Amino acid sequence: MNKLGRKLFLSISVAVLLIFVMFVLLANLFMPKYYIYKTKEQLGEAVDAISGLPEAQWTEAVPELERHYRVTIVYDDLRQRENDLNESLLQQLAKKKVTLGKFWVTDESLRKVEAGNRVNKIYDQGKLKSSFYASLIRKDESIVLVGLSMAYISDTIGMINEFMLVLALGSVLIIVLMVWILSYRMTKPLKELGQVAKDISELRFRKARVGTRDEIGELAESINAMSDKLRAAHADLSRKNVSLKRFMSDMTHELKTPVSLIQAYAEGIQDGLDDGSYAATILRQNEGLARLIDEFLDFAKIERDELELRPVAVKELFRECAETFSIELNTKRLMLDIRDDLPGNPVIEADPEKMRMVFRNLLGNAVKYASGDRIDVSFGKQGEEIMLQMSNRYSGAVADASQLWEPFYVGESSRHKGMSGTGLGLAIVKTVLERHGFRCHAETKDQTIHFYLYFKAKSPRSA
Repeated sequence: MNKLGRKLFLSISVAVLLIFVMFVLLANLFMPKYYIYKTKEQLGEAVDAISGLPEAQWTEAVPELERHYRVTIVYDDLRQRENDLNESLLQQLAKKKVTLGKFWVTDESLRKVEAGNRVNKIYDQGKLKSSFYASLIRKDESIVLVGLSMAYISDTIGMINEFMLVLALGSVLIIVLMVWILSYRMTKPLKELGQVAKDISELRFRKARVGTRDEIGELAESINAMSDKLRAAHADLSRKNVSLKRFMSDMTHELKTPVSLIQAYAEGIQDGLDDGSYAATILRQNEGLARLIDEFLDFAKIERDELELRPVAVKELFRECAETFSIELNTKRLMLDIRDDLPGNPVIEADPEKMRMVFRNLLGNAVKYASGDRIDVSFGKQGEEIMLQMSNRYSGAVADASQLWEPFYVGESSRHKGMSGTGLGLAIVKTVLERHGFRCHAETKDQTIHFYLYFKAKSPRSA
């Protein structure tokens, strides 16, 4: 038997034994008094019935009263001498098969009865191991005895104790069997849950096989759900760790290159080797380094900054951001084609600076990775939302478009200066949109990547 089974067995067995012991003690303590009380009550009912009957009828009703109340009733003339009266009552009791070795109505009792009082007496029969409980009353000119034989209560209690002992032993045996069965049924799924929990703690995610429909079954379902979520979280964390390692490698490369160039050109100026271009190169490398650090800092603080929400004309803000990329577009010979299928000038509730960050990062990502000759942008409406779609062809492969939104993910892992990056641009886009309550997703098809941004339009009434 396992630990839980032993605990159940001991707890239930002790509880049952305590109940039996308490029952025996209470029986020995209170049963004699209760037995006498119930006997007295029974005789009292018979006496009240006799007292309520008319003089001409009560003697005829004696047989019926004896049968109904299960008592013995005898009577005689109250004016007889004490000895004669006692002899007469004993003979009548004997005729009714009530043999008493010790019985006597004393003179004192007779005087009380004559005065109209009820007298209760218990006559102990000694070796007969019984008692005779009698109530004496006056009925007209007669003395009436209503009696009831009682077995010795100690013998009765002894038999009860004997029976309770047998019952206790039988109950304990049944309890042992039941506890074995219950402990097996209860501890088997608990043992399974314990093993599953241990496996989960060792990163071996699996589900418990428990078919009970009770609290243990509910616990198993919760552990299974926890196992699934932990498995997904562990896989996501592992993937992010890989991305973080790649990010650290890329970040080191991105920082090392401009720092090395700045140092080299600064030393050249110091040694008098400057041909007039060294200062400009240092400034250009410093600007790139500053942009890289700013992008990293933007992502680090993006979730802490408070949003300053104001009405924003989304199409105007996007065109304003697009104009800042005119030089990059011309350099890479890219055409930005903006198609407007959205009537009017819709307004959204947003932080203008944060939305500029979204559009600039989205456009910067498209310009950096576009492999064709154009970037397509369209404004439309989907349901109650404003939809912005941006598409461009790309080289290489994207295993999972949803990974593009993750921090530190870089679409091109090579060290090509024009293609490498921190992978924070699109992560910033998604974070800002989610903080506004907007949504986004990406998908790839035929070497073309499509980005979709959805904004909740501000109602004219609230505007």
